[in-house]
Amino acid sequence: MKKEITYSPQTQKEIERAIVFLITKIQERCYNEKPLILHSIKVGLKLMEQNEEKEVVIAGLLHDLIEDTECKIEEIKEEFGKKVAMLVTTCTFDRNIKDYKESWRSLISNIKMAGRDALIIKLIDQMENLPYYILISNDEKKEEVMWKHKFFVDECRDELKGLLVFKDYEEMVRNYEAK
Repeated sequence: MKKEITYSPQTQKEIERAIVFLITKIQERCYNEKPLILHSIKVGLKLMEQNEEKEVVIAGLLHDLIEDTECKIEEIKEEFGKKVAMLVTTCTFDRNIKDYKESWRSLISNIKMAGRDALIIKLIDQMENLPYYILISNDEKKEEVMWKHKFFVDECRDELKGLLVFKDYEEMVRNYEAK
């Protein structure tokens, strides 16, 4: 069991600075239709609930910026350090891979190689993305979205099976799949 973390006032300020950075980048230009600010903050808060260290929380807050804004990884590295930049990079799709399933396979492979911190960020991201499934009206798109959730569960089960939050996610996927 993971030790409970108390975030110091300094750490809280750094997390708040990451939230301001996130909001600024999204307001400058955002390519995603979902409420990205809310989604990203929910990911960060859930990581805090899981007692993750500061760099993991900050990377969780910023995980979609490279894909969905004009933010560059160098900016994240300069503002928040190498570990945060590495985690954000690891959780970012390779734009050179055009095939949807192949891009997912590559992403999850990279995340697994990076280890637990990247896995927990992606797990929480997946959990927070799943409720958007009900808003999808296109059956083909729904099938695609469920594929990625089932793929993540199947591919990462061994690494994440001990986490209660992973069990919650598995159950969510089963429930959405039944709808």
